[in-house]
Amino acid sequence: MFAAGDNYHAQLEAYGAAIRKLHHARISASNLMGWWSWTAYYLNLTDSAALANAQWLSTHLKKFGYDYLHIDAGYENAPGEYTSIDRSRFPTGMEELIRDISRLGLKVGIWTAPFYVGEHAWVYRQHPEWLVHNARGKPIRILKAGEAQEEQNIFVLDSTHPSAQAYLRKTYQTLAKNWGIRYIKLDFMDNTAIEGYYHRPHTTAIEAQRIGLEVIRKAVGKEVLLDKDGSPMLNAVGLVDQGRISQDTSHTFLNTRDAATGIAGRYYMHRNFFVSDPDAFNISRQMVGPRIRAPLTLNEAEVSIVLAALSGGMFEIGDDLPKLESDAERVALLTNPDLLRMVQLGRASNPIDLLTYQPEDEQPSIFFLREDDRQSLLAVFNWTEQSRSHAFKLSEFDLPDGHSFHLYDVLTKQPVAFTGDTIAVNDQPAHSVRLIKISDNSQIAVRRTRSPTVNAAKNHEQFRFPDRAKAQKESLY
Repeated sequence: MFAAGDNYHAQLEAYGAAIRKLHHARISASNLMGWWSWTAYYLNLTDSAALANAQWLSTHLKKFGYDYLHIDAGYENAPGEYTSIDRSRFPTGMEELIRDISRLGLKVGIWTAPFYVGEHAWVYRQHPEWLVHNARGKPIRILKAGEAQEEQNIFVLDSTHPSAQAYLRKTYQTLAKNWGIRYIKLDFMDNTAIEGYYHRPHTTAIEAQRIGLEVIRKAVGKEVLLDKDGSPMLNAVGLVDQGRISQDTSHTFLNTRDAATGIAGRYYMHRNFFVSDPDAFNISRQMVGPRIRAPLTLNEAEVSIVLAALSGGMFEIGDDLPKLESDAERVALLTNPDLLRMVQLGRASNPIDLLTYQPEDEQPSIFFLREDDRQSLLAVFNWTEQSRSHAFKLSEFDLPDGHSFHLYDVLTKQPVAFTGDTIAVNDQPAHSVRLIKISDNSQIAVRRTRSPTVNAAKNHEQFRFPDRAKAQKESLY
């Protein structure tokens, strides 16, 4: 495929649509909404903490659509052993905890790193021949003990080895069929995609990864959701349902800002490659975790949750929920009806200034989402350390001339004044976002329902810019 022209958004979206068709992408899943444990506890999660968050989620947020509880790394006995549980923190094992969470009406997800093997794992100790080797026949170490978060040397499972495949198959069948896990994260597939000597001769790292993913998909069946975390973007298409498009987040504005470039630059992958996973958003004042020097301000919390909603994809809370309860302003963000509507609609917002952002903004800062013929949303971020001002004409967003519009700030719940057809965002504070709802009073409001479908995913580009489909045809040769 060759594309020429100045409409790079159209070219990116045409490429995404081609990948969807050629690779038979799995994009029909509804957006996953829920809670995950990583940025709330990192490696210190316990069964009692998981259950406390599950109870809070079920009581306060399940009715708004938050119905997944995602247990992240730290529950396993060793890297590479995901059915062997650390009994010091999960004394009754995982199956009983999952049953307790399921009784609350929640679905359970779990973290794994399928090809990531620590030196304390059973595979390394008993079957080093199942690992990827160098030319001298030694297992290739990809991380030293001082570099890995688990503080042990890390190696790579050879997914072309029949016995290693059987081990993968048994592990993921246990998670899905015995434990009842409905969502499985697949992490560290970038680190473990290494060139080396595989059991199947002349196999590249990417081929080996694809072989392993096919084993996992067959093991869990069609209904379990698979989410590729850190990995090459294209290789997992057609086998996974969700895909991480940004770096890890945490309770720091710096991490949110850095994650935003991936969310902006890969917006066209959403419901073309997979359902986007922007990583969890963080809104609490937590100080748990690396790099945290001060708690998130309310402005910074708003930036994190709005950015996640703009991705159009997964919407996971990364905070200790019982501790968040006393912070009413922040809890209210979780049930903001306009944010929830964005998530339920399931469309990625368009990064207007993806390749044309002002140098003073430092990175893409303007996102636009056409929800329907009547309503749109404009998000303006200030990633910088000083106040910023912007001015926009409604015509820049292909909104109809001569119509009457009403503008409303979704976060402050205040009307937004504008002159003629110009929206002015003046003196916006550092580390903040303005989310402006633009309603066309000339159009009749329509009802929306949750759970975007495949057809909605295929047709969502028509709501971004009316001339987008035409531009795609004109630019492709």
